[in-house]
Amino acid sequence: RASGGGIRVLDSRAEINFPDGISFTLAAEGEAEIVEVRLFYRTLEDGIWSYAYSGFNTGRHVTASFRLSIGGSNYLPPGATLEYYYVIRDARGNVHETSPNVIEYTDDRFEWERIQAGPLLLLYHDLRRSKVEAVTRDVEERLDHIFNLLRIETGRPIRGVIYNRPDEAEDAFPRQSRTTDELHLFGGFAFPATGGFVGVGFQTSIIVHEAAHLLLDQALGPNALPLPSWLDEGFASYMEPG
Repeated sequence: RASGGGIRVLDSRAEINFPDGISFTLAAEGEAEIVEVRLFYRTLEDGIWSYAYSGFNTGRHVTASFRLSIGGSNYLPPGATLEYYYVIRDARGNVHETSPNVIEYTDDRFEWERIQAGPLLLLYHDLRRSKVEAVTRDVEERLDHIFNLLRIETGRPIRGVIYNRPDEAEDAFPRQSRTTDELHLFGGFAFPATGGFVGVGFQTSIIVHEAAHLLLDQALGPNALPLPSWLDEGFASYMEPG
């Protein structure tokens, strides 16, 4: 790649628009006309890069905008961390690659607090700290049991985002059927690809259940065949209290 040919970044911003997605804006200038700006992005846990182009008026001073839609096949759970950078090319073939940045995709309707339970980082809002600490101690003990059972020596960090009520989590959960959404049949969803889960209710049962999905995936490793649903769900249910 060329050294950059005098291409300079003037401004770079990323803004969360929950639950619709993330907006990216880049302003740059160059000694020659800038003709292309590409945004590369990935979740830190997944590691697979994707990219998007921006339509803009070419020139020596440009502003490129990108809108990363979060929904459907592009669903991203709250709490996931995105890494991103830009590649800028001018009419002379010079290429400038920016340094990577990271942004945490969070539900900005709430002020989130955090607490650690072993390898599990929990995000919650508007709860008494004493209750949170009591549940967290119970969760830690049960996660130790899962670690021993699955013979996981050093687990990767995992993350859980806990809402207080089903109506709060409606926009955070992946879309199911209309009937399923209206009846609130699911209390949580785990996403091994991003190492996190989203749940309703700061309770030991839901936290342990969803964390068990993630830890079982870790124990099997990246080359394992997909588990049958009855086994994956059955194991997580078996790890719940009682």
